Amino acid sequence: MNNLPYQEAQLHNTAVALGKFQGLHRGHLLLVDKILELAKNEGLTSTLFTININNSKMINTRLDREDILRELGVDVQVECDFSPEFASMRPYDFIKQVLYEKLGAKYVVVGTDFCFGYKRMGNVDTLLDYQEKFGYKVIAIDKLSLDGHIVSSSAIREFIQSGNIKQANLYMGRNYFIKGTVVEGKQLGRTLDFPTINQLPHEDKLLPPYGAYETRTIVDGRIYKSITNIGNNPTVSDKNNITIETHIIDYQGDLYGKIVKVEFINYIREQKRFHNVEELREQLILDKKYVGHQ
Repeated sequence: MNNLPYQEAQLHNTAVALGKFQGLHRGHLLLVDKILELAKNEGLTSTLFTININNSKMINTRLDREDILRELGVDVQVECDFSPEFASMRPYDFIKQVLYEKLGAKYVVVGTDFCFGYKRMGNVDTLLDYQEKFGYKVIAIDKLSLDGHIVSSSAIREFIQSGNIKQANLYMGRNYFIKGTVVEGKQLGRTLDFPTINQLPHEDKLLPPYGAYETRTIVDGRIYKSITNIGNNPTVSDKNNITIETHIIDYQGDLYGKIVKVEFINYIREQKRFHNVEELREQLILDKKYVGHQ
């Protein structure tokens, strides 16, 4: 997949999906599926035009999103920061300068509630008004509902922040994950017969609450059951640094310096302060038994 900043984009004959795509959830995937279908059937370039509004922690970092889109088979992602200049762009100018001149859009795929331009003055009707003039066709897709609730990035954000990983995964259509380089830790786990890998998450990554989680870890294409703890190690440390430690079940090997993906499946328990390391070890044995039987 080709990833381009907006300023460098100069595309032709594209099927474009427009949006913020925070979370790239199942509703967003309906748009992605449509541009992939159009690209395949009509020989177009599938293109995601992403508006970056980084005013909070992100469900998916920019690198996460690139990985997901690459796996889905999207040809190009064009990233546009929500700058003052972009925010002040009139709807007509957006259509002319972005869709027509920059992206060469033949199809424009959006959600039915999509708004754009200065003070969100543009909407689906605006896109329809100019489709003949600028030679594209508009496809508007209804919001996705599950069990009577709209699938949205804000709902997913709340699920993650409350530790409701199962519901977050259901809404996203994939497992919430943390992907990062394995760094050296205190190696306390080795003394407890529970060696762990330690990851430093991106500073913009939205994290679940402190606690232990059932996870699965992908190493060199293989999937292993694992237990991941997010917290500040209150039993063995007085510091308040956030750590992400994963014990990979039935794995032997050195992963220092490797990029590893840890997918979260379920919340097991909250973070505890144990009286001693032996009590901690007993709890880890229980956690491992729980995950091993899932």
